[in-house]
Amino acid sequence: VALYSALLSTLVNSTMPCLPALVTPFRHVALIILTLWAAAAQAISYGPVLSDADGNKSAIETSGMTRKGYIVYAWQLVNFEQPKDNAVLSARSQIEFDCRFKQSRIMWVILHSDRDGAGDVIRSAAISAPVWEKTVAGSVAADQLEFACRSIMR
Repeated sequence: VALYSALLSTLVNSTMPCLPALVTPFRHVALIILTLWAAAAQAISYGPVLSDADGNKSAIETSGMTRKGYIVYAWQLVNFEQPKDNAVLSARSQIEFDCRFKQSRIMWVILHSDRDGAGDVIRSAAISAPVWEKTVAGSVAADQLEFACRSIMR
């Protein structure tokens, strides 16, 4: 947020130096509004953090979950305990959960060089033929499905 504020302040001051003094308060109001907007855009809420047998931690982004019928659409964030392919520390995946038949499938994957979906995007791709997979009771996938369906199907 501080970076956005500094960049915005520099932009506003360099592109509008000749505005009358009367307009100056409006520049500050615009700066405050855009700073708050940038902070809100970064605020992503997550469901419970779950760990698998390898120590990888994953969570569902609750702020963008939607549903159509019995299908819940959500983004999942996974932080890997050990780097994958010597470079990938996290992945964001677009997942569909079928609440009726207790199955899920991954539609899109974005691989990142840092944890929490930060750093460089190493690769981003749609899954060419996404397959529905039944969840196994007690697994991370089953717990995420239950969370997603319970959260949005109320």
